[in-house]
Amino acid sequence: SKDMAAGMAAGSSSVGDGGHRFSSRFGFVLAAVGAAVGLGNVWKFPYLAGENGGALFVLLYLIFLLAIAMPILIAEVLIGRRGHVSPPHALKRQASEFTRRSGTGWYAIGVAGVVFGLVIMSFYSVVSGWIFDYMWTGITQGFGAFDPGRSRAHLAAMQASVPRLLVLQGLFIVLTVAIVALGVRRGIEAAMRWMMPAMGLLMIGLVVYALVAGAGSRALVYLFAPDWTRLTVPVAAAALGQAFFTLSVGLGGMMTYGAYLPDRASIVRSCTTVALADTAVALLAGLAIFPIVFAEGLDPAGGPGLIFVTLPIAFADMPGGDVFGVAFFAFLFLAAITSAIALYEPTVAWLEERGIRRLHGTLIAAGGSWLMGLVTVLSFNEWNNVHPLAWAGERFAGATPFETITLGLDNLILPVGALLIAWFAGRLMPAPAVVGELSADPPWVARLFRLAVRWWAPLGILALLVFNFAGMTIG
Repeated sequence: SKDMAAGMAAGSSSVGDGGHRFSSRFGFVLAAVGAAVGLGNVWKFPYLAGENGGALFVLLYLIFLLAIAMPILIAEVLIGRRGHVSPPHALKRQASEFTRRSGTGWYAIGVAGVVFGLVIMSFYSVVSGWIFDYMWTGITQGFGAFDPGRSRAHLAAMQASVPRLLVLQGLFIVLTVAIVALGVRRGIEAAMRWMMPAMGLLMIGLVVYALVAGAGSRALVYLFAPDWTRLTVPVAAAALGQAFFTLSVGLGGMMTYGAYLPDRASIVRSCTTVALADTAVALLAGLAIFPIVFAEGLDPAGGPGLIFVTLPIAFADMPGGDVFGVAFFAFLFLAAITSAIALYEPTVAWLEERGIRRLHGTLIAAGGSWLMGLVTVLSFNEWNNVHPLAWAGERFAGATPFETITLGLDNLILPVGALLIAWFAGRLMPAPAVVGELSADPPWVARLFRLAVRWWAPLGILALLVFNFAGMTIG
């Protein structure tokens, strides 16, 4: 990897040099956990578990996370650290080294990952703005008046107002940019050193309160006692898709963080810590949400509205609900920012290598995501009757532009990205290169990893792609 860094083209700088590294493996783990812990854990995981039978979905999710998604996470970090450059250059230079060809195709794949990261940020920032709105509402007004009608009306009014959505989105982006622009150590790592402990304390407090004040025993059964009669292909596919989504693999964000990982740190131990922490947060989110939902007699299969419609109704009827509600949305807001940082960083690193100052690169990435976010903002009001891919099948018949983008990313882009990373690490990268990066672990770890990225992880991803494609075209 030192030879790779030394071979940088004139006029560019390595994002993995001394000034662009995490100070330690712990710094990497904090940042990577922050990248993985986001809306996928606290917003998406609980409602998907609710829609897909609770404990059975959770068990399948854990199996797929460890067997399929984690090898892809390790592969991303491995490629990034060996390259010590942004994803486009890391893929191109190593592909050129391994194949004796130009590697231009892999460079294009890396650039596509950078672009799609901004596409995700374009709608992620809009939804994250909603979180700030609910947190501010809890602080200034409380949730006491949030009966079912008021709760739905609040969300509908917010989504109907273009200026309100743009301000909320812009506020979230500005806070994220303020961290990214400061750099790897002074910005990202320093922020994670207080954000992650704060998130941990908030989450523990939320879980304790929910288990005491809510229907804790019913929630435990719901999350940890699987009903095998509910096992279906769609449930398995949903669990596998969530495993990819929650670890933030497939777009190069973890590859960029890998470029900042110290050379002597164990990649496997680091990634295992990240996966376990991410899983723990997802399960704790379920323990913070479902006891309250069950205690209030609400629907656990509330879909995307579980957080923004169902829970505020519960907060209104709980002792200390205002404090609990504000703490919950504060936690969710911190989780959203830590993930948003990782969505911007690949673009910023790539632009730095092209001679653009970090502050300017951060502003370019932020401006691009904000402009693309107009599509999401307008999808909830002016364009809510626009269905751009209605001709593509029943799945898209009623999909707004926002829903079309998220369907395409979840069902196609992320799995394809993960498949390409598995191919690169398992088929293109020779065994000595893999062993060299995993030298801090026993030899059998490298052998097991190569088996995973060469065989069962790609097969699992292909199965998911086939199911998703059939679902998108048939309905």
